[in-house]
Amino acid sequence: MSRPVRVGLLGLGTVGGAVAKAMGERAKRLEASAGHPLELAGACVRDATKPRGVDARLVTDAFEILDDESIQIVVEVIGGHRPALDLHLAAFERGKHVVTANKEVVAKEWRVLHEAARSAKRELRFEAAVAAAVPVVAAARALGAVRPRILSGLVNGTTTYICSRIEAGAGFDEALREAQAKGYAEADPSADVDGWDAAYKLSILVSLLEGRWFRPEQVSRTSLRSLTVDAVREAASRDRRIRYLAVADFGERATKARVGPEEVSSSSLEGQASGPTNVVRIETDLAGTLTFMGPGAGGDATASAILGDVIQIARGLR
Repeated sequence: MSRPVRVGLLGLGTVGGAVAKAMGERAKRLEASAGHPLELAGACVRDATKPRGVDARLVTDAFEILDDESIQIVVEVIGGHRPALDLHLAAFERGKHVVTANKEVVAKEWRVLHEAARSAKRELRFEAAVAAAVPVVAAARALGAVRPRILSGLVNGTTTYICSRIEAGAGFDEALREAQAKGYAEADPSADVDGWDAAYKLSILVSLLEGRWFRPEQVSRTSLRSLTVDAVREAASRDRRIRYLAVADFGERATKARVGPEEVSSSSLEGQASGPTNVVRIETDLAGTLTFMGPGAGGDATASAILGDVIQIARGLR
């Protein structure tokens, strides 16, 4: 039997809990894919006394995970900029690979994190940071030979849900409250409705496609708060719908990127999307137009992307 690959979790909320559950319930499948048994060695939580239903050591100090020499892969799902950045760097300093779903820290600290990973000769993987279960990060990595022309689509499920509810007659505030109740939006929804979430994700995809850091501040943002019922009705009268689009136009001299409410055809994949479904189209010179669609949010969908990254790292371990 091959040596187990030990994984440490930083965060055990919706996503971290789904990762832990899948590791327990799908152990044989994961081992077959990874070539090693995957073992959850521990998880950092805020309250270690709270029942979690997880068969792993729970700690409240992240450095109990980071300083554990037996742990080879650290999975960070706490989100935000700090302390996530410091924990990533500390993991690399200790010779660990890092898997994350944290689009903010990857987008903001692209150069710092990639340099830290290179210096440590370790991997930084972040498939779950964009579109969760939809493998658009892997696709962008694989398109190094093509020249991208246009990237467009829906990368934020909260705004898609709000747009679809406004189409059904709800006001913006009502639609937002519903999104929060369903778990699509945070208590502070500004990252979603003001476009930062989509901008981080678009920044990551453009950076991968161009092979250089495209800062999230370079993405022009228009808030969804400006959307009115009248605008939605007027678009519907022309068989159009309004969705919160992320668009990058790869021009000859410069790439221009934007996120905001725009009209789409009612019959398009974007127009038909109503919940956490993500749609990403990449128009290229050599490969034509590639379209990706699937669940872009939720614990299970995000866990699938995280574990896919863990498997890829584990395959390279002896």
